[in-house]
Amino acid sequence: MHKPHRPDLAALPELRYVRPGFLLTFSLAGLLAVALVAFAVSRIVGSELRSGQLATVTRSAELLAVSTLGPQLPAGSGQLDPRQLGTLDRAMLTARRTVGVDGGAIWNAHSRVLYSTDHRLIGTTVSAPPEVLTAFSGQTSTAVRGHVPWSTQAFIGKQMDVAVPLYGADNVTKPIAVAEVIIPEAPVATQVSSQTQHIDFIVFGAALLFYAALWPILLRASKAARSQSDPRKKALLRELGKAIKHDELLLLYQPTVNLAQGRVTGVEALLRWRHPKHGLLAPSEFLPSVLDGALNGELALHVIGLALRDCAAWRERGIDAGVNVNLSVPNVLDDALCEQIGTMLASTGIPPGALGLEVTEAALIADPAKAAGMLQSLDGMGVRICIDDFGTGYSSLACLRDLPVAELKVDRKFIGGLHLQPRDKMIVRLIVGLAHELDVRVIAEGVEDLDTLNDLAEIDCDEAQGYYFSAPLPLIELIAWFEEPVAAGQAQFAQFAPS
Repeated sequence: MHKPHRPDLAALPELRYVRPGFLLTFSLAGLLAVALVAFAVSRIVGSELRSGQLATVTRSAELLAVSTLGPQLPAGSGQLDPRQLGTLDRAMLTARRTVGVDGGAIWNAHSRVLYSTDHRLIGTTVSAPPEVLTAFSGQTSTAVRGHVPWSTQAFIGKQMDVAVPLYGADNVTKPIAVAEVIIPEAPVATQVSSQTQHIDFIVFGAALLFYAALWPILLRASKAARSQSDPRKKALLRELGKAIKHDELLLLYQPTVNLAQGRVTGVEALLRWRHPKHGLLAPSEFLPSVLDGALNGELALHVIGLALRDCAAWRERGIDAGVNVNLSVPNVLDDALCEQIGTMLASTGIPPGALGLEVTEAALIADPAKAAGMLQSLDGMGVRICIDDFGTGYSSLACLRDLPVAELKVDRKFIGGLHLQPRDKMIVRLIVGLAHELDVRVIAEGVEDLDTLNDLAEIDCDEAQGYYFSAPLPLIELIAWFEEPVAAGQAQFAQFAPS
């Protein structure tokens, strides 16, 4: 339907066009989303880490208070003697060096300071902070504040005040005093920050990897968005819809020659558009706009209808050559197309075997199960299935094994240098041998000289197509060509005919 013999390369960059605005928007949105996710995870994990660190500090303060400060309490809650105060000072000094304690105090139930690293407070009555009052109920309490309101001592930065209930030897149910341990918050904050930074890097890196994996999808989405919003494409589609209705489309036909019999056995239909303003357009100039739209199926049926109509015209003249039409990827996956083709064949009276449908491996691997079902149905009707551009994909052998293939076309990249590249000749020879074992006919595309033709005949290739025989021809010229096929005449094929 749409494969030109020599594509218009000038149109190809348009197919690869990526809409910068679309990608920029999604890239910025994606990076913002990555940053927000990283920030949210970091804050959640940081909060958990901070809670864990505070719990660790609280347990350390409890151990210090119970093991070191508690034993120095007098019976009841009276005044401490100088010996006890000295012992507490030494204990707090050791705690300062080992665990970074900044200071501390011991309170009785009447808010009297029994001990403080700030000796000026000892023996005074000061309003106890809320965590001390909480500790007198028997529960350790921790608070983080910028300064210690009851102390005259200056501390740097935020402080964690841990209030621990202390019990006397004779009373284990009600605290007789509360020890308050002051620990700087900076080391905890630094440790939490360091750990959250590592988590930020990990989360951000993982998110970027995911975003990188998403990039090809964004490229396709960009192309799709551009296709849907491009006013030129919309105008072209409207014009093409009118062209189908007003019969502005035409088919050119390139003959296929049987090398053993020296006769034309079929033709390939190649689509052109007689545009009222732009002249004759090749498929590469308008088909990319159609392939992903609703007009694609209508266009395929229109082209098949034209091909069957023209086939009927040359069959009325006694020429029994078949016609091959190319199907696109969406066509192969269109469930309704098979039944519609059957209806068209029945209405024209042309034998189903006269129609060949050429599909590429790309169309087959897009949805293998659905494509296989479609081709099986067409084969059941008697339509010939041909694999186009064989050898350029990655599923060639699977196509021959699993699908009802009647013909395959060896891609022109292997044919063009056949008499110059021994490897190409070896590859084509292997393809021909394999195809014949599976009862599949082989057609060589792109034959442009006699040396290539002789090589193909030598390796027993079935048919050939290319500019050596003829350029694509309109119907009237094709019918005239049928009557005298091949410019140099039938005689040059006598060497290939059976004796």
